[in-house]
Amino acid sequence: MKHLLSILLLSIILAACSSDPIAPPATDGTPIKLSLRIATQSKDTQSKDTQSKDTQSKDAQSKASASPTLGWNYEQGDELIEDWVVIMVNDADHTIEQVFTPATSPNNVETDNVATNLRTTASNKTFYSFANISLAQLQQATGHKFAKGGTMPDIASATWHIDGNGFDPKAKDATGRAQGIPMTGICHMSLTNKDNETTKTLYVVRMLAKLQFNITNKTGANITINTISIDRLSANPASSGVQNVMLFPSATPTDANTQVVQQPRLNGTQPQQVYDLALNKTVANDASIAQTLYVNECTTPANPFGQFMLTVGLTMADGTTTQQRYSVVSNDNGNWHFIARNDWRIIPITLQNIKLDLIPLDFPAIGVLPCSVKEADGTFTCTFNAGGEFRLTPKVTRFDNGAAVADADWTFSRFSTDTYPAAPPAGFYAAAPSWFARGSYITGTFGTATGQAYHTLYLTHNATGRTLVCRVRIVRP
Repeated sequence: MKHLLSILLLSIILAACSSDPIAPPATDGTPIKLSLRIATQSKDTQSKDTQSKDTQSKDAQSKASASPTLGWNYEQGDELIEDWVVIMVNDADHTIEQVFTPATSPNNVETDNVATNLRTTASNKTFYSFANISLAQLQQATGHKFAKGGTMPDIASATWHIDGNGFDPKAKDATGRAQGIPMTGICHMSLTNKDNETTKTLYVVRMLAKLQFNITNKTGANITINTISIDRLSANPASSGVQNVMLFPSATPTDANTQVVQQPRLNGTQPQQVYDLALNKTVANDASIAQTLYVNECTTPANPFGQFMLTVGLTMADGTTTQQRYSVVSNDNGNWHFIARNDWRIIPITLQNIKLDLIPLDFPAIGVLPCSVKEADGTFTCTFNAGGEFRLTPKVTRFDNGAAVADADWTFSRFSTDTYPAAPPAGFYAAAPSWFARGSYITGTFGTATGQAYHTLYLTHNATGRTLVCRVRIVRP
């Protein structure tokens, strides 16, 4: 056994001391063959759950949830690659080595071959990839020419015009094909001799986002969905000469990391608007419909909570009109503050026959105004003029007849203190608000500081299993 061990150790030592060096990867211009393909982000990439918080209105209220995905499914059609351009640049001298275009337009594919066994060199290169953007459009927008042998201009900060709200990828271009969704990407590669006879993927990212509303009617009767209003989105530019977004995304996927999360890349500050989507669709009780809308990238919405608010306009079975409102947030951090290119937000909305009210109570001294509550912009604002203890009592009622739902029919879930738009000032609470189960209300005690605090109240309706969510702003003037 000892003899065998000695032989093994000797073999290891000899192997470790071998005089043959391991050649490092070379980027010294060694000739290599390379194959290239262009692709959108895979529809199988990561998705994360988010949630839409139901906010309060004078009318009805219900539960919704939302989820963003990095890859898209293609039920809508013409969301893939209809045509493409790839520009290959040598980083050493910024020479354009190749400008690739397809011999035949691929017609709505997830991936397409760009080059096979391309003879090039092991060196640092940058690939600028464009889908559903022609070379002529690119040259017009940037003011530059792109030709083999020329010098590549710096277009990393170039801008682009897109009317994302209400975009129609099926619309025909001058050639008669579907225009598709514009997509772009930049890929930096350090090619070595080890990349010889390999295939590299050049990913492109859609320059707009998709909202998908899956609406279910649980009101107990047939209804008509008239409109969905979104507060707020980046408005479409006032004219075709306004370039409202940056040409390239905040990050481009690679084979090593396909799950890249985008940030909005607007060209400066863009005006926002409340966007109204007309539906005018009748939905039977217990039935569902789906509606898709393409939209612009958007930074923090300019409304009181800095979150996207949805208002669904309805005509009920008896002919009365009403609204249900939602504040769309993320499960991960309690907030959803922007829409980025390539976002696909799936927002299921359940319309139901219950709503949530909030009753404030305080104990002011003589001569001090009592507390008040006002619902506006999908938020309860509770103003307390007195210090000391305060209470907030949630009440669930039926929409159709206003009858109260017994406390036993719903369950408290949680009451969060939000840090957006701002955390409570130091000293705002002497005792932070919490749920008092025996009295079925929230109670807290004010400190010495004035200001405002933001909260979210979650209740579960036992009969339906759905969550009622109340946005609360507590103000001490």
